Amino acid sequence: MFDEKEIIKMITEGKIDNLKMDNNKENLKNILMNIAVKNKKTDKKIQIPLAFRYITAVAGFFVLFFITFYVVDNMDDGDKFNRNGGIWSTYSDRHQGGDSVVWPIEHGYGKDEFIMSAPGFGGKGWAVRITGRTGYKIGFNYNYLGVVVRFNSKSYCPECKGTNIRKYNGIRFKIKGNLQQGRLFFILPYESEECINERLTCASLTDYADFEKDITEYVTDEWKTVIIDFRKDLSQPFWVNKDKIFDIEKVLENVHLFKWQYKNGNGEIMDLWIDDVELY
Repeated sequence: MFDEKEIIKMITEGKIDNLKMDNNKENLKNILMNIAVKNKKTDKKIQIPLAFRYITAVAGFFVLFFITFYVVDNMDDGDKFNRNGGIWSTYSDRHQGGDSVVWPIEHGYGKDEFIMSAPGFGGKGWAVRITGRTGYKIGFNYNYLGVVVRFNSKSYCPECKGTNIRKYNGIRFKIKGNLQQGRLFFILPYESEECINERLTCASLTDYADFEKDITEYVTDEWKTVIIDFRKDLSQPFWVNKDKIFDIEKVLENVHLFKWQYKNGNGEIMDLWIDDVELY
């Protein structure tokens, strides 16, 4: 096996410093091929085994850096669409007769569309920002507001097509804000291919008893990274009906959106920022 100096030498010769994470698989292949070709030119007698020794050493050394991940949205383009056309939007209990208020204005209650805010994480670019307050009209646990991002351009009305994301372990994102009261949840909804035209949303298969995690503790005035393991950290709420209980694997096979929901704020103003949403 190679020692540290030999590995560093191979990395340098293979131009590893030019690696771009967005194309990590293709770049890694090219790096390993470059090393093998270089060896072929310099040591023909042992070119095959030595090439494979190089490949084994480099691949092993970098295994932790090449785990599959998917950028849902880094917000760098500053618009309301993610990389695959999925749209960001806000929502609240108003369609149920509630009196919660959210900004950016939700669909159907004003002319303004969803907009990004600046700066994002690290003082650069853009981020999702929502602010507002939950009301009192429809009672405790039924007052809410939030923000969602649809997975892609086909995951909302009229098509309502889900995407299989079982190959990923979970989701991670940056978050900061101010929650004086109330609780914030990350939610993984389970929806059907039925479009509810009057609300331009896809029908829930759980009666909204979706897999969720309370992430209130992460919200401070400084950016923090939230890492959620789909299979370990998410669960359906205790009030879910027995006929609406699903296996998490079933849900992951048919993902339409990700949701952040704030409730029970007792009329206090909330402020929430989200950036760099990725599957890992």
